[in-house]
Amino acid sequence: MKDMNEQAPRAQGPLVGLRVLDVGMVFAGPLVATNLADLGADVIKVEHPKGDQTRNIGRFKDGEGLWWRVAARNKRVMAADVGRPEGAAIVRELARTADVIIENFRPGRFASWGLDYESLSRENPGLVMLHISGYGQDGPYRHKPGMGTLAEAFSGFAMVTGEADRPPTLPQFPFADGVAAMMGAYSVMAALWARDRNGGKGDEIDLNLYEPMLALMGPMVIDYDQLGHVARRRGNRSTWSVPRNSYRSKDGKWVAVSSAANSIAIRMFRAIGRDDMADDPALQTNPDRVKRLEECDGAIAKWVSEHTFDEVIRQFEKYEVVAGPIYDVEQLFGDPQVRHNESIVSMPDEALGSVRVQNVIPRFRRAPGRMRWVGKHRVGLDTRDVLDELGYSDAEMAALEEKGIISCGTQARKTVDE
Repeated sequence: MKDMNEQAPRAQGPLVGLRVLDVGMVFAGPLVATNLADLGADVIKVEHPKGDQTRNIGRFKDGEGLWWRVAARNKRVMAADVGRPEGAAIVRELARTADVIIENFRPGRFASWGLDYESLSRENPGLVMLHISGYGQDGPYRHKPGMGTLAEAFSGFAMVTGEADRPPTLPQFPFADGVAAMMGAYSVMAALWARDRNGGKGDEIDLNLYEPMLALMGPMVIDYDQLGHVARRRGNRSTWSVPRNSYRSKDGKWVAVSSAANSIAIRMFRAIGRDDMADDPALQTNPDRVKRLEECDGAIAKWVSEHTFDEVIRQFEKYEVVAGPIYDVEQLFGDPQVRHNESIVSMPDEALGSVRVQNVIPRFRRAPGRMRWVGKHRVGLDTRDVLDELGYSDAEMAALEEKGIISCGTQARKTVDE
């Protein structure tokens, strides 16, 4: 079978022509690069010759890591041991050709390998360098290990997530890493825009994991500052919008409801046959309904529990209630809107044959991004091509591979025919 890498489509999207070095580890740094790759950037993922850690995280099929397929999509993969002088030298050479370099080692480690921004930017003044760490490049916690779980806890997010009588709740997936990755992609693009306006001079960006989470916490900080209010867990209920909760239908499925606007709440009461509540002068505003939260919530929960999921959705749509299904992933796959939007796409994979993954977002009308390939099966599959672009000879590559400094993806490959 022909190598799928040879059949890969050309990049397209608003970032075509941008070169990015992804010298990160699980998960935030690499996910920034994934966001940029999805929109057409040429992302070179530098992984360890033994393989990136994400290859060995999550669930597996036939010994193949599935998470890697998502996290490393649309990236060229080369393998070099950055912690050894020869590997760091390769990264320095690549940095001369790059617009952006992303790293998320502990603060100071990347610089200890001779890869500090000052020296890299002397050779490439337009370089934008993004550092991601648990707590920031400076300060008393700079040397502490930082992972998304700790950021979700440290930021206050976990303390306000979950039921009031249950422990703080952490997501099943690296939520803080994903939030930081979106903030990181935005910050990189802002730095590139500024570079174009400032004579081509790049910048160095310090992003930690907990502050993007904190930025999403709405009025939590100002509420404490001005009122001394400490936010606590309330399940799916809201302290300012009623009704707002999840409700279980007669056939065991779940529906989410939001009533931020007063008119929506009134329509909700009419939808469940409670015109008395809809017409009650004391239930016309959110502050008033908050005072009678148990009554409002209980009425909706009771009505939903007496009807099937389909009946609930039809009635809520009839009354233009802001409500929708709470899906599991199986239900998501079958939804007609998901299919229409092509939110999930099928892609060829050298080892697994075909896989379905999330599609590229957002959608640009004039320069849409596209899914070109999923995370590549073999470690360092593109090492030879990348080093050839830098002028390395076959003999030099062979010598580096012999020392274990690089891997050129030469191990026995699997094909979909095996």
